[in-house]
Amino acid sequence: MKCKQCGSEKIHKNGTDYRSGTQQYRCADCGSAKQPIMESESDSTPSRKPTIGMTLNDFRSKHDVDFIVKRTLSQLDRNMIYEKSDVVKLTGLRAGYPGLSQTIDDQKKYYGKVGSNMYFSHPDTITELKDQAKLM
Repeated sequence: MKCKQCGSEKIHKNGTDYRSGTQQYRCADCGSAKQPIMESESDSTPSRKPTIGMTLNDFRSKHDVDFIVKRTLSQLDRNMIYEKSDVVKLTGLRAGYPGLSQTIDDQKKYYGKVGSNMYFSHPDTITELKDQAKLM
């Protein structure tokens, strides 16, 4: 790489332009912050567009209660039993969040009951405990 101002090859990276996301450079000799004349293959950095917005998956992870509950339940440890309040905490949503309790209650393969208490776990664990008549 060479400086456009003085032709020096002492060019250093100098952050990125926040608007365009392109790599910026500064000449060590003249201090010019202009783009270099030419970049070698090894020094080239692909320009990145700044990230604006969010992916559908990010949106669902933030706002879709059904998505959050299903993701949380699918990650339950096979060797652990959780109470409903534990599941609420694991979702990262506050207790009383609109639709949270009903959405959790709808996931029947992840829970069993003893009396009026609901216990959650991996579906294989729940099935095993129901087969042993430990859960209903």
